Amino acid sequence: MDPSNGFYNREEDKVTLVIDVIVKNDKTEKFVSDRNKSNGTILMEIEKVSEFAREVFRSERKSKTVYINGVPWKILAQIKTKNGSTDNEKWLGIFILCDAPEEDENWNCKCSGIIRIVSQKSDVSDFKREFDDHVFDNKMNSWGYNFISFSQLMDPDKGFYDQSEDKVKLAIDITVKEAKTGEKS
Repeated sequence: MDPSNGFYNREEDKVTLVIDVIVKNDKTEKFVSDRNKSNGTILMEIEKVSEFAREVFRSERKSKTVYINGVPWKILAQIKTKNGSTDNEKWLGIFILCDAPEEDENWNCKCSGIIRIVSQKSDVSDFKREFDDHVFDNKMNSWGYNFISFSQLMDPDKGFYDQSEDKVKLAIDITVKEAKTGEKS
């Protein structure tokens, strides 16, 4: 874990995750109960990032649930390894979770968005990856990336790690293109 990249705050050992969700299509009363709230933000700070980075593979942190237009959303940060990697270097996986109603087996929610690591320095842009037209449903309710190695994340020169507070901030901006419910099968 190299704190020189700016992703990692050694003193507070934290990571912060944020998800902004913008719902553009509310097709059903059952699935979308809060018609007045079309967007929102999930903020999650993972404190003591340096300790988190030393944990075992698949260790995770989740944000609290935030309801956007009646749909529950969370951020999941997880210790991963890069696909195809042979050196076992740890990566930060960043995922969006959509936990729609359990009683509705046929729900789905089509989304596009941007997952980003929020810069801690004013002269550094956020590090981001886009996704388009992902469909969440009762069989696949999470989606994301093995986003960045912890050595890169915690390099203070990169500007993403708040070394003084040992935290990182993440954001996921989502546009919900379609939300549906269906009858139980």
